[in-house]
Amino acid sequence: MLFIIFQLCSVYLCGIGAEEFNLFGDAGLAYAIEVSIGHPHQKLHVLVDTGSTTLAIASYPRQDSNKYFHADNSSSINDSGKEVHATYSQGMWVGRLVSDFINFPSLTTIPEVRSDIALITKSHKFFMNGSGWQGLLGLAYLPVGATGENVIVESWLESLDRTLNRPMSFELKLCAAQSATNATHYGSFQILDDFNTINENRNKTFRTPILRKRWYEVGVISIRVMSNVNNSDVTSDKYNIDTDMCQTLNKEKSIVDSGTTNIRLPNIYFRKIVDELRSAAQNSSTLILDEFWYHGEVACWPEPQEWSLPWLAIDLLNYDQDNQYFTLELPPQNYMRVVAARNSSAESGAVSEFCYKLGLEAGSTETVLGYTAMEGFQVLFNRSASWIGWQSSNCGPNARVTGPYNISTSLRSLCQLVNPEPDVAVSIKAAQWVLCVISIIAAGFLIYLLTPCVKMFLTRRLRNSPQISLSQAALVEQESA
Repeated sequence: MLFIIFQLCSVYLCGIGAEEFNLFGDAGLAYAIEVSIGHPHQKLHVLVDTGSTTLAIASYPRQDSNKYFHADNSSSINDSGKEVHATYSQGMWVGRLVSDFINFPSLTTIPEVRSDIALITKSHKFFMNGSGWQGLLGLAYLPVGATGENVIVESWLESLDRTLNRPMSFELKLCAAQSATNATHYGSFQILDDFNTINENRNKTFRTPILRKRWYEVGVISIRVMSNVNNSDVTSDKYNIDTDMCQTLNKEKSIVDSGTTNIRLPNIYFRKIVDELRSAAQNSSTLILDEFWYHGEVACWPEPQEWSLPWLAIDLLNYDQDNQYFTLELPPQNYMRVVAARNSSAESGAVSEFCYKLGLEAGSTETVLGYTAMEGFQVLFNRSASWIGWQSSNCGPNARVTGPYNISTSLRSLCQLVNPEPDVAVSIKAAQWVLCVISIIAAGFLIYLLTPCVKMFLTRRLRNSPQISLSQAALVEQESA
């Protein structure tokens, strides 16, 4: 299905602007991009995921898809022979660690780089039925990457930074569905130089700090239903921060995750917000069953819906001052997600059907801003400077950013937010030092065991010394095979 969408792009969407859109997906399946792997190139589609780190690719046929990476057909692959695995909020996989060349055809200014890849050999509830993608492009930081015994799995972004010898940022512009009669969504993924993004569009971009470099953890001050969308109901002199909400939203973690569909909230605040939305729908004489609001059920109508429901506001900690926040204002088109749009012809006798799901869900104690909260914005992830920039987009829902707004105290203190951690490179270096120490200890132990043999060789004549080198070389070859 996704292949067909990409083909349509070449004759329809991509004609709008030269390669403006390189992300596509069916409703509920996030956004995927085309990637070329290995030599000769094998073209697949990977989900663009800020909630994970590792580039993970299917390497076996599945019940719902026979499209996967054929490792034996790549002349450039390097197989470590080591097993790696990862567990997500939904699903898990096990695979083996390899490296190969990665190229994104739509990113014409980005060179092909050799990168670590986890070739998935088995999985559970990871590949959704009918999904048009064959893996994940993880864009988060190293600490949440795939794991294995004595293994550090480098991400594609880390490989790119190392190849270019400078840090790179990326931007996601998620545009949601093309129209009210088409559930396919589209967007743009671009790689940018960190140096050029620091002062780019400063007058239009609102920045929130990345509090912890694992996932993209941010400070969510509140999530609420707006009472007035014409003139923002948020002003510094009349809006009081709900300390309990602020602390609860960030107690476990609050992350920006393009690989998650909905806005996920702690249970108590999910119920509070949905109760308000349900009440507003009833007051507007829109009949929607409780199963839609509270249990994730689909609601369908014979015609596309023009929603007159309230807007949602998401307040985020401001990067420049910790007594400031700004607000993402989301129209109902963001959270009333289109999941099916079938406009059948009258001759067939079929009935047109336009179906929606609520873009909010309960998440126990965590807060996740899924792509539902990102549609209608250009979201810039500056990894090295530790901030995420938000500005209104020229596509998708009519979402907007307002602020900044001041309060009289520190939001970091009030909401008990963590301070930004050192650059992830420190973690990488620490891991490298640990592996180095382990290697030194192992080498020392090996020398101790081989001391009698060394003494015996030293008593032989010098002409026998090449045999030692040949023996060591054979040992290396055997271990790498």
